Amino acid sequence: MDGKSPVVVESQASQRAAPGLGWSEIKAELAGFFASIKLAMFLFIILALTATIGTVIQQGDRPEVYIEEYGEETYRWFLRLGFTDVYHTWWFSSLLTLLCINSLTCFYKRFPAIWRSMRQDKVGVALPFIQGMKHTAEIPVAGSKEGVAEGIVQLLAEKGYRVLAKNDRQGVNLYATKGILGRVGAHMAHLSATIIVLGGFIGSYWGFQEFGVCLEGETYHIPKGQFDLRVDKFWIDYYENGAVQSYNSTLTVIDEGRPVTTKTITVNDPLVYKGVWFYQSSYGDAWDQVEMARLSVMDKETDAVLETVDLEWQKEADLRKLGLKLTVTDFVADFGFNSIEKRVYSKTVEHANPAIRLALTERQSLQATPWIFYHYPGLFDIAGSKYRFELVGYKPRKFTGLQITKDPGVKMVWTGSTMIVVGITLSSFIYHRRLWAKVIPSNAGVIVHLGGTTHKSEIDFQKEFRKMTERIRTINA
Repeated sequence: MDGKSPVVVESQASQRAAPGLGWSEIKAELAGFFASIKLAMFLFIILALTATIGTVIQQGDRPEVYIEEYGEETYRWFLRLGFTDVYHTWWFSSLLTLLCINSLTCFYKRFPAIWRSMRQDKVGVALPFIQGMKHTAEIPVAGSKEGVAEGIVQLLAEKGYRVLAKNDRQGVNLYATKGILGRVGAHMAHLSATIIVLGGFIGSYWGFQEFGVCLEGETYHIPKGQFDLRVDKFWIDYYENGAVQSYNSTLTVIDEGRPVTTKTITVNDPLVYKGVWFYQSSYGDAWDQVEMARLSVMDKETDAVLETVDLEWQKEADLRKLGLKLTVTDFVADFGFNSIEKRVYSKTVEHANPAIRLALTERQSLQATPWIFYHYPGLFDIAGSKYRFELVGYKPRKFTGLQITKDPGVKMVWTGSTMIVVGITLSSFIYHRRLWAKVIPSNAGVIVHLGGTTHKSEIDFQKEFRKMTERIRTINA
């Protein structure tokens, strides 16, 4: 028993002596991990690959588009992985969050110490401090202590340095610095990445982007803006050769029942109201309306054309000679019929199988409301009528395509983008440089001990330091 006691005591002592893994150590490890350049590079590479996927694969399209292009099985994998809406997936948001944490941790770990170092005016330093620098020189100068010090101050001021001076028992101490903003630039770039990502988050979750097909003269409610938008006019300008030069829309915002602003928008010149942007995006032929339809009225028995009339949209035309009243009530660009719901619809927005619906009043009574097809004249016979109708042409109504967006984070994104440009510029072209000089009296005048450091551009600073040394030798005070 006595023989085992020392072993136990020794084991307990070693356990007490072994360092524990406390919160400080864990915090230091986590800070080191999140501030590492390896993590930043990994995140940038993954985000670049993700952005490539989001660019190659069309985002937010209809399922049938993906199935037609990639196949049904591939489309299912796209859904599982979120490739059809990459920028709103949980894993993409997680990557951006990690990037923010990485940038903020870098800023937290490095910037305070650098800022304190920049703000410290270390004037009264010891001689060994200056002699131990990478760039140092010992310069004998004929002159008084005060005169030489004043000459050095003037020389440094000409070079753009901010100079501080202090007397002590040995002599005059000088401290000069310039280009402090060069040290701030890199950290401004770190911080800007976080601001850009936060702006993107805000825009993604509290903004929206929609597409509206709008007709001239119609008023539309913008629910996410809580106001109405009226399309006063839409027109297309053409070149002399017939090519489209521009397309334009005159829009009026109606808020609380009264017009508040009117603007004619073109491509890249949007209307902005309450943070909602209206861009001129496209134009096309409406699938459910026409401006005018040209109709030929024919005799059933002889097939002779009795009259050709242009019918305006939903306006009754009175053909008194024939005892007819005709009205175009409906139009579909690509005729389709739902047998279950017993209704007509347009299968696509393309004018593949256009047809108009005609309200026919003959002999003072409504005879029928037949559908007249452009490509299939005489497809249906109108019972009880002595006329046959043929659609020989029509003028489709043009719609204006408006892209409607709201991005409350766009100001943050622009702020962050400006910060990153300014930060990179400061870091690339402004270098933080510091110089210390100690002017000590000697038998033949004074000896100037000069030392300096630079944050970047060692070669340029070495040239500047050498020239400064030569100038100090020529000081005559």
